[in-house]
Amino acid sequence: MARHYTAPSLEAPDRLFQITQVTRTHTQLWLQSDGSESVGRYRLEVLFQCVQYVSMPFVLRGLSLRQATPQEWARLSELHQLEPDPAWSLYMLSRSHDWFIVSATPVWAEADLSYRDKSVFWGFPKDDDRLISTATLEQDSRPLGTAARFVSGSDDIMTARVP
Repeated sequence: MARHYTAPSLEAPDRLFQITQVTRTHTQLWLQSDGSESVGRYRLEVLFQCVQYVSMPFVLRGLSLRQATPQEWARLSELHQLEPDPAWSLYMLSRSHDWFIVSATPVWAEADLSYRDKSVFWGFPKDDDRLISTATLEQDSRPLGTAARFVSGSDDIMTARVP
């Protein structure tokens, strides 16, 4: 039986993540890190839903997923001309780079799957023994944008505003 939990962050510093799927119509983005001898046998997937804005490379060495601090939100929203919206939060992907996604609360899963297997989040049975754990970020209770308020395998940064 899979373990389900919440956490303040997802730290996966030694893993290589890649964008494996983006759906414009459903405004979703998947990151995937496959298991290996050096990082563990399980695949780690992160799903961002209701994606509004993306600023990140297509491949990441290491992931530090957490909700942005008020200072990060203020600085990045000004730099990228982002309007505050209480429906979304800004999620940082790195502690050493300004890579981020504006979306609903991300979720992640760990599963005993190979590279070619379907995503845990795309029709995968929740009672399948290959599913090890699922989780979501704990949310800061402060509204997005108020002032009080997961290294790179590529130098190409993707920045996109999703309609």
